[in-house]
Amino acid sequence: MNGVPVTATIVFQGGPWAWAGAVLALCGAAWAVAGYLRRGSRRRMAMPLVLRLLALALLALSLAEPAWVGQEAEPGANIVAVIADNSAGMEVRDAGERRTRADALAALMTDSNGEEAGWLETITQTFGLRRFAMDGQLRRVGEFTQLDFTGRASAIGGALESVERRFAGRPVAAVVLLTDGNATDEVDLGALGELPPVYPVVIGGEAPERDLSITAAAVSQSSFEDAPVTVRADLVARGYSGRQVTVRLRGGDGEEIETQVFSPSGDTESQSVRFLHRPPKSGIQFYRMEIEAGGGEEATAVNNTRLVTVNRGSGPYRVLYVSGRPNWEFKFLNRSLADDPEIELVGLIRVARREPKFTWRGREGETANPLFRGFNPDDDTAEFDQPVLVRLNTRDDRELSAGFPREAKDLFDYHAVVIDDLERSFFTVDQMDLLDAFVSRRGGSLLMLGGAESFAPGGYDKSPVGKMLPVHLGGASDQAPGRELRLDLTRDGWLSPWVRLRETESAERERLAGMSSFKSLNRVAAIKPGATVLAHVDDGGTRRPALAVQRFGNGRVGSLLVADLWRWGFSVPENRPDMEKAWRQVVRWLIADVPERVSLELKESGEGAVRAKVRVRDERHEPMADARVTVTVTGEDGKPVALAATASDTEAGVFEVTFVTEAAGATTVQATVTDANGLPVGETEDGWAANGAADEFRRLEPNRDLLEAIAAATGGEVLDAGGLAKFASRLPGMGAPEMRTWSHSLWHTPAVFLAVLGCFAAEWIIRRRAGMA
Repeated sequence: MNGVPVTATIVFQGGPWAWAGAVLALCGAAWAVAGYLRRGSRRRMAMPLVLRLLALALLALSLAEPAWVGQEAEPGANIVAVIADNSAGMEVRDAGERRTRADALAALMTDSNGEEAGWLETITQTFGLRRFAMDGQLRRVGEFTQLDFTGRASAIGGALESVERRFAGRPVAAVVLLTDGNATDEVDLGALGELPPVYPVVIGGEAPERDLSITAAAVSQSSFEDAPVTVRADLVARGYSGRQVTVRLRGGDGEEIETQVFSPSGDTESQSVRFLHRPPKSGIQFYRMEIEAGGGEEATAVNNTRLVTVNRGSGPYRVLYVSGRPNWEFKFLNRSLADDPEIELVGLIRVARREPKFTWRGREGETANPLFRGFNPDDDTAEFDQPVLVRLNTRDDRELSAGFPREAKDLFDYHAVVIDDLERSFFTVDQMDLLDAFVSRRGGSLLMLGGAESFAPGGYDKSPVGKMLPVHLGGASDQAPGRELRLDLTRDGWLSPWVRLRETESAERERLAGMSSFKSLNRVAAIKPGATVLAHVDDGGTRRPALAVQRFGNGRVGSLLVADLWRWGFSVPENRPDMEKAWRQVVRWLIADVPERVSLELKESGEGAVRAKVRVRDERHEPMADARVTVTVTGEDGKPVALAATASDTEAGVFEVTFVTEAAGATTVQATVTDANGLPVGETEDGWAANGAADEFRRLEPNRDLLEAIAAATGGEVLDAGGLAKFASRLPGMGAPEMRTWSHSLWHTPAVFLAVLGCFAAEWIIRRRAGMA
């Protein structure tokens, strides 16, 4: 009912006796008609008859006691919240206007004497008025004369959420929102259904005649080696048609990295520019984008710069390579990663299988060494030697000393596992289940390479490892693949930067055409639903998958079905750099987005505050609730401030702390975690780029579409600034949580009495003049 005008109706309040009197009055009217008809001329008697009937009808209606009944807001029982935008963005002067939006808003809130505007006084006569100022947060004000228009943000979504929390369960009739609609936060229209009707008032008209703005900036990173970081800026140039606009990317030290120039073809033009840059080092780095153009003063220079954060990570990222025999693949893979300080490739290579020592002849049916009689029957040490394994690039003497990891804390120390030409029987059932948990729970990556004992020939069908692979293995095929297998990319492969090696399509096609052919391929039965084929080979006229990937739980799994990828760089030495680059990009894809034991997430909390959320996991990557977390915040002044994070009330293993940054500038945040005994668990860092008022001025034209959507979602309507007085006067007659019923009698009034008396008197005079009295 809120926000909908209440319609008044006529109600007859008379009781049974009143209705009986009305019936008698109607009978008297019938008697009067009959009497006039008996007297002769109808033309002379028409007027007296009409007057008598009208008088009798009024008497009949009066006896029924008619009343005009409706509803209105109960005085003093309901609340109206009026929210005024107090952000610095209101200081914008629209095209053709002499005053700013702030001046226009102030004029709506006060009269010429500095007193509260009349429409607000009208609201206070019926409603409890609550006055609020909105910028980065919603706050109560005593008078709207306190507005100073210095806020750094316009948190419209946060303000509406705050209204819902503040007045939950209380009778709020309406929310009047005076703003230009340029929100600096997200407005969730779907969550506004519980709000009372919102009546936005759009402040501002056309945007300023001339302005340059960086409306948004984003950073994306990929495994594509030649363009690991893309910095994108969305720009708006207004009033610079035909002039040169310059966009610059600068490093954290102010050094110019790249410059792009464009000339807008229209009076208002939006552009997107991309800078491809490879940061010279890992870790947190900040970049500043700038836009400028000559030719006169613009509306504001605040939105001409924007700061962004690039987090390159710092490693080391550990990859475990397990192979059933020494081969060329590990040689080339190890060589390609040798110069990458962020990746540690650890090898576990079997150089000899375990074989039976002797065939013992003892008791009937006994083949084991009788010296081991009576010991664990599941222990096959008496029958077999252990395989000979070679460990390469291990961290210390203990790493992999017992072979492939058997405990989660050992395997989960890696980010990715590569299995090459190794049969299923090499792993115990527990180790295969551990690999399943490594991918699905820990979020690690698994890649199986082709080989004589990989996939179906290795017996992985219907195993825990086979369940994770993106391909259906089926049975091992006895048919040999073609001798000239040519690799090509699928449509999804062309769209995946880590699969391509060249920047342009033509260059990539030329590279594929000159690529060496392969001679060995593991055939599979089918591709699993949800998997993606990125490359295929031509096998005797039949296209067969060569590289397929899919998500599995929290991690990802890949199948590289070509078994002799080493031929790429072995047969044609000129192709070796491409092969090594491909290996580096595959490994980067494997380690990308693999969660660490300690992760840090930064999120804006309003009014310059930032909430740091630190997620901590134990060695099994289960939530660690007894950790001690310290968050160190370092601003541009270089002075670190250490804060203790507290455990979240809603999520295990999560620790939170809120801090306030400077209005604009770069802030580095580091999280250090220890366990209950003070032993180190891990640390991580991230950066926060505060752009001050740049977010507030990223859009200058009023966002009427957003305000209309807010009004529609809450049952309100967009109001014109000139119609506030009319709105305030009709607001009591609109729906409100607390209503009262009013009633105005339509019969017990002097007007009805005089009308009846006048009708009878006029009838008598006409009859007397006609000689009928």
